[in-house]
Amino acid sequence: MDDSFLISKVVDGNRNAFRLLVLRYQRPIFKFLGGFGIEQAVVEELAQETFLRAYRSLSAFDSSKSAFSTWLFTIAKHLVLNENARSARRLPHVAVDVDAADPVVLETSPASQLVENAERSGHVRRALQALPSPLRSALVLAYMKEHSLAEVAAIEGCSVGAVKSRIYRGKQLLRLRLAGMEE
Repeated sequence: MDDSFLISKVVDGNRNAFRLLVLRYQRPIFKFLGGFGIEQAVVEELAQETFLRAYRSLSAFDSSKSAFSTWLFTIAKHLVLNENARSARRLPHVAVDVDAADPVVLETSPASQLVENAERSGHVRRALQALPSPLRSALVLAYMKEHSLAEVAAIEGCSVGAVKSRIYRGKQLLRLRLAGMEE
């Protein structure tokens, strides 16, 4: 079943169809939000709020303007930006998720390699969290979520050229920050 079929069922009052949409997109939304380096509890709240807002506004969704996934990620992006603005005064908490930032086969890695990978993952998360929001968002969408440049541009509300520029600048800053952490 494609998204448009499920959306039409939801608009007609079928809540189970929305449940299927949630099941389809909950993991990508969690990974996207987690890429911003916020606490897991906050990620869960933002993901829940993303789906709640999508459900409430689904009748206004226009599939001729964007794909459902683009629309959903845009909602999530706005929520995480609002959360970051609210918590700007608090010390940032960086959640370490080894397999999201540094794919490694855990079963065959020696303990020292696991510790090193977790430490490296923490460095990547902290460096990513320190990036300006537009750069961080573009990098997370393009690399962690593997969206196309056109999809990232639609979610970010900018041109493909701007996305390319953000990714380029983000990678440069990320490299500099990571080099500074290794010293």
